[in-house]
Formats: sequence, C-alpha cells, structure tokens
Amino acid sequence: MNQELLNATYTSYKYPNSFYSENLGDTSLYYVNTLSIDSSNQWIELSTGTPEIAFNWSTLSTYENSQFTSGRQSEKYYEFIRTDNPVDNLLIKFRTHKEDYFTREGFDRTGSIGFFTKVNYESAEAKELIDYLWFTHNYDNGSSKILSSFTETAASTISVFQFELFIVYGDFNINDEITLCKNTYEIQLDNGQILKTNELITTIQGQPN
Repeated sequence: MNQELLNATYTSYKYPNSFYSENLGDTSLYYVNTLSIDSSNQWIELSTGTPEIAFNWSTLSTYENSQFTSGRQSEKYYEFIRTDNPVDNLLIKFRTHKEDYFTREGFDRTGSIGFFTKVNYESAEAKELIDYLWFTHNYDNGSSKILSSFTETAASTISVFQFELFIVYGDFNINDEITLCKNTYEIQLDNGQILKTNELITTIQGQPN
C-alpha cells in the first residue's frame, strides 16, 4: 500500500478517470455564501431557485462595478463569470447551488453537509454529487487527491465512499507526511440529508524536502 500512496503523491495524478471534473481553463470557482453577501458569522454556501437571485448574490460577493457575462445554468448551479473588476484581472465563475439539486440547509461541520434535493436519483447520481462537491473545493488543492470513489446502496441510504490522500509538505529536509483517510457520505433516501464521517486509515512518511 505504501508504494501506491507514494506513487499517487509524487505524480500528476489527482482523481480516478470516472471522477467528476471540469475543464476550467484560466478561470476559478467561487460559490456564493452567507459571508460573501452580508458578512455573517457563519459560512454556508447558498442555494436558490431563480437566476435573478443568484446574480444578485454574485454581485454582492465581489467588488462594486464588477462586470459579468450573461449567466448560464446547469442541473447543479447558476453561474455568472466575472470578466472585469476595479482590482485585478482574475476570471472567476461565481456560482450558486440550485435548490432543487443541493442545499447546505442544516450544515454542520461535524455531521450534516446538506441535502441532496434531486428527485428520483440513482446511486450513480449520488456519487456524481459527492464527487462534484469534492472537485469544486479541491480542484486547485495540491495537497489533496482521491484514490477511489464508489457507492453502496442499502434499504434507507446510499453511501458514497472516498479514499482521500492528504499531503503535508515538509521543508528544510523534513519529510512530507502522507495521510490516507476514508470519507463516508451517507445520503438518507427519505429526505436527502447527507451525513459525513471520516476515518484515518494510515499515515506514512514521504520524501524529504
């Protein structure tokens, strides 16, 4: 196992071929949230059912007088690309979750991460949601990689399992630290609530820096 972890760590590998991904080009992602629109004390990503609200939240989440492209939407989100602003030249895709796909209602960092609100979904669609959420938060994170992602269906739940690598890079001849964790996302079939748990599998030493 150790060699497999080392191989994944020190190559360009990021996630399995079947994993959800997007070609972002020279853009980056930003999901509007309670902090970005009104300086709330708690960070929770927002969801809505209308593009007008999503656009308003996008404008509130960046500098005044920023310019956006006309919006687009998918099954998962509303999106507006910020093309110009008074501060920098960064191209950012401002997104809002669609409330009939996913919401962060009841978000709790120690348990519930939200609700899968899609109607009549299969296990493959549940996996796509969980992979999508991981990708959108880790696509540019060089310290995190997914070794595998798969599902298991029971009478009242669909569980998505991810084996994830966390890499802490050392310096001044200190070895890197590589940790393998098992993430379990249990989706309740009666209401779509997603409960997350983590299990540390092993930690090994990597290369010195």
